[in-house]
Amino acid sequence: MKKILSFLLAVCMIVTLLSACGQKPATEEKAAEEQPTEASKSSSSSSSAVTVIEIDAADIGANPVSSLKAEASSDKYRSYYQVWIGAFYDSDGDKSGDLPGIVEKLDYINDGDVNGGEDLGADGIWLSPMMPSSTYHKYNVEDYFSIDPAFGTLDDFDKLIEECHKRGIVVVIDLVLNHAGAGHEYFQKACEELADGKEDGFARYFNFSKTQDSVYQHKVPNADYYYQGDFWDQMPDWNLSFDGTREYFDKVTKFWLDRGVDGFRLDAVKYFEDDHTDGEEFLKWFCDMARGYNPDVYIVGEDWDDVNSNVYRMYDSGVDSLFNFKFANASGDFSRASHGTAADMCAALKKYDDNIKKHNENAINANFLTNHDMVRVFNNLDESDNKMAAAMYMLAPGNSFTYYGEEIGMESVGNEDPFKRTAMIWDNDNLPVIVTDGTAGARKTELGGVAQQLPEEHSLLNTYRRLIKLRQQNPEIARGSIAEVCDFGEQKCGGYIIEYNGSRVLVIHNVSDEDMEMNVDMIDNPELRGWASADFAEEPSSGGAILDGTTLKLSARTSVVLKENK
Repeated sequence: MKKILSFLLAVCMIVTLLSACGQKPATEEKAAEEQPTEASKSSSSSSSAVTVIEIDAADIGANPVSSLKAEASSDKYRSYYQVWIGAFYDSDGDKSGDLPGIVEKLDYINDGDVNGGEDLGADGIWLSPMMPSSTYHKYNVEDYFSIDPAFGTLDDFDKLIEECHKRGIVVVIDLVLNHAGAGHEYFQKACEELADGKEDGFARYFNFSKTQDSVYQHKVPNADYYYQGDFWDQMPDWNLSFDGTREYFDKVTKFWLDRGVDGFRLDAVKYFEDDHTDGEEFLKWFCDMARGYNPDVYIVGEDWDDVNSNVYRMYDSGVDSLFNFKFANASGDFSRASHGTAADMCAALKKYDDNIKKHNENAINANFLTNHDMVRVFNNLDESDNKMAAAMYMLAPGNSFTYYGEEIGMESVGNEDPFKRTAMIWDNDNLPVIVTDGTAGARKTELGGVAQQLPEEHSLLNTYRRLIKLRQQNPEIARGSIAEVCDFGEQKCGGYIIEYNGSRVLVIHNVSDEDMEMNVDMIDNPELRGWASADFAEEPSSGGAILDGTTLKLSARTSVVLKENK
C-alpha cells in the first residue's frame, strides 16, 4: 500500500512541478521587511526536484556523526545551555537549586571530552539571575556585586567558573540593566531624598516625575513623586543616560569579568529605549565598555519586538547577538516548519540572517525554541516534531540556546512563570523536591528523565546530543553564512548552503512522512557528514541518509549535513 501511495504522490508532484514552470516560488513573492542584500538576490540554487521513494532501513549505514572527530570551540560560537539556577539541582536539601548543584551536574552538560562521554556536549552556559533579590526569579536586583544566599556564595561562583573553564565551557550571566530592585540601596536613598525635596542626588539614577501618567505610574513613599517601573512597582527603571548610572554599571561589568565571566545576557534591551535614553546608543556604550576590559566578551540581548526593523536597528549598536524571537516559540518558524513547510523556513532564515548582517557584519544569530518566559516546546510539539524543530535551530548559522529540560521533553505545568521553570528531571523514578516559588514542584516527563533517556539510542536526549556533535564536527554551521537556498521543488523538503572560510556545507530538512531521493550536485563531491532523525524513540529507527555520488536518499522526518570536497 505504501508503494502505491508513494507512486500516486510522485505523479501529483510531477504535475505540480510542470504547472508551476515559469511561476515565481511563493517565498519570492512575499514582501521583504527590508530590501534583500546582493548575496540574497543571487541566492537561488538550481532546482532539483525530489522523487518519493521507499528506503530499506537495512541499506542505511552507520551515522558518520558517531565516528567523525570534532575540535573544541575557542571562539564566540557555541552551543549554549540555559540553566535556571533555582530549578537545576539542589546540593544541600533546602528545596532550591544552587551553584554547587550546577558544579555537581557539570559533567552532564559537558565532561570536557569533545569526542567522548555521555554528556550533552554544550560548551556554553547561560545562568539565570543570581544576585541578591527579594524574589525567586532574582530579576529585581538589590546588590549587583554578590550572590543571593539561596544559591550560594561568591566562592561557590568562583568554583563554578573554574570547573566550567576546565571543561571548555564559557559562562554567560544574566545582567539586568533596565531596572533594579526596589530594595536597592540607591533607590532607597533616592526615595528618602525626594521626601525632603532633593532631586539632585540619588534620584538622578532613576526616572522620577511629579506627575503621574502612563510612564510614571508608581508613587514614591512619603513624597509627591512618581517613578518609572515598566515591569512592576518593585522594579524601578534605571536612568541609563545618567553618567553616574553608567559609571556604576562599568564597575559591575568589570567586577564580573574579573571573576572570569565570559559574557552577558542583557535582560529586556527592548526597554532601554525610553523618553530619557536612546536604546541603541546605550547598548553601543555598554558593548564598547565591556570590550575595553575583555575584547572577546560575548554579549547577547533580549529584544522580543515583533517589528523586525527595530531588532535589526539594535544590531547597529555592535552587539554580538539578539535572540531570534521571530523563529522561536510555538508560533515561530522553527516549530511551524517541523510539521509544515521546510522550504519556507529556509528562505526566511536566509533573509533574516542577511538582514542582521547588513546592520552588523559580525552579527551572530541566537537561535532557540523556548526560554524561561515561554510555555515549553513539548507542550505544543510531539516528540517527532520536537526533534525536527531542534534540528532546524541547531543546524542554523549562529549560536544555539537550549532551555534546560528541553532536551528531555519537559513540559510547563501551567501558564504562570513559575510553572515554566520547574525542577529538572534527572530521574523519573526519583523526582526532585525542588520548588521554584514555593508552589511549583516537579512533574514526571512523558519520555522519561535523563536516567531513562540516556540509554535509549533514539531518545529525544540523544537526538540533542547528536545535533550538538554535528555542530562541533562541522564548524561551518555555526560560523558561516547562508550563501544560497536550495529549491527541491517540494515544500516539505528544504535546504541551504552555508559558506565559511572557503568551505561549504549543505543542510537539508525533510519534514514529510515520505522518503525522498534528490540530486545534490549544488555542491562538488559531497560527503555525508551525519544526520538526525525524528523517529519516535520506542519504535525501531528507519531514519538516515544514503549518498551515492550526487544522489541523496533521505529518510522521512530526517535532517542531514553534507560537506563539499574540492
